[in-house]
Amino acid sequence: MPAPPSPPSPPPSQATNIPAGSPWAPPPAPQPATSYPQPAGPHQPAYPPAAQPWGYTGPTGYHQAPTHAQATYAQYGQYPQYQQYGQYPQAPGAHGSQASRVLIGILMVPAVIFLMIVIVKLLSTFSGPMPEPTYPPPPPPTSVTIPTATDTTPSQTPSQSSNSGYQNDGYTVPAPNLNPPDLPVPATYDQATQWMQNNAFYSQSVPSPVRCEVPNINPSTASRTQLQTYLNDIVACLMRVWAPELQAAGFNASRPSVTIYSGASQTPCGRVPRQNAFYCSADQQIYYATDLPMLFPQYKNDPFVPLSIIAHEFGHAIQAQTGILYSEAAWQQSYEDDSNTALSNEISRRTEMQADCFAGQFINSVSQSVNVSQSELTIIQKLFFAIGDDQLTGQAGFSEDHGTGANRQQWLQIGLTSSTVGACNTYSPSVTASQVH
Repeated sequence: MPAPPSPPSPPPSQATNIPAGSPWAPPPAPQPATSYPQPAGPHQPAYPPAAQPWGYTGPTGYHQAPTHAQATYAQYGQYPQYQQYGQYPQAPGAHGSQASRVLIGILMVPAVIFLMIVIVKLLSTFSGPMPEPTYPPPPPPTSVTIPTATDTTPSQTPSQSSNSGYQNDGYTVPAPNLNPPDLPVPATYDQATQWMQNNAFYSQSVPSPVRCEVPNINPSTASRTQLQTYLNDIVACLMRVWAPELQAAGFNASRPSVTIYSGASQTPCGRVPRQNAFYCSADQQIYYATDLPMLFPQYKNDPFVPLSIIAHEFGHAIQAQTGILYSEAAWQQSYEDDSNTALSNEISRRTEMQADCFAGQFINSVSQSVNVSQSELTIIQKLFFAIGDDQLTGQAGFSEDHGTGANRQQWLQIGLTSSTVGACNTYSPSVTASQVH
């Protein structure tokens, strides 16, 4: 079946303009996050809900935190009652005339003054002058460091780094771009089809080998800082592989940051679930849940698991910067508007499997530098099989919007063994529906 498949009847004309906000929603309204499907469980749905638009304030029925006990005050306008002016309680046992009390007071004043003078003289005689008080020096001022996007310096240099045979070695990896330029958006359905099927990026070659310097970590025991550094080092390697090829094809090559999070979190692409990783087109950054490897407990200690996942998500960043992602979103929204779920899911699967293929090409490019052994390669292949719709749901042959494990593994393998970007053209009319099922 051609890709994209023929639109449902009545189809939009290929030359029809894609109006802003209809039939799909280009920026500023973000697209749903591209993410991993979640496994079905006894207490959670098979898949996470679609990412909510920016400004999402929580699900219906959200309850406020219980309030603490409030102090009880008089009602507004009612004040505490006091005795009337001039009515003071009388001190018990007050006797004698007013004149005698005044006389006693006068006699007491000089006696008190004399006693005070004697006390001061005695203190000055025996204790000497009072020492000046001393205080500890004030603490030095503390500076607050405002985090900024800085270039990620790889944490470990492999022994092969001096090999002059590495390609793109003259490329300087930029710092993460937290204010990237706007993504390309197609103006017509015909342009969207051209960007998917005949993108200029497809004519580029995949550089290999490419130098990649990353630390050797255990993802399940690494600290949050170590994991953050590791994932951003991987993106630095991805930029070294892909950025020169993107620029050669006439596209921007903006480096995304990787933000790690724990538990369900709010992002520019809406609220996202735990055990997830996704590229967010709203801010063009990558997000990674610290508990994602728990989906694959047998591989949770392998550093190439997060490397492969980030490579897949960076594949979506490539699609975004070449116009493929928003082109696919335009057609997908058209199918959804016509209630054609089958075609909507199929074009989504083509997008996911292309990102799988891009990940395979990256892994092949850096395999020499990071020492990917055959056993590690086997684990990576099993990982892509494990994230198939059928494997995560436990339903044999089931395929929704990401594809079966067998097909996802197959497109990874195509990337591992190809030298041209065009080998990953999952939208080509020559790629049948069964190949992206």
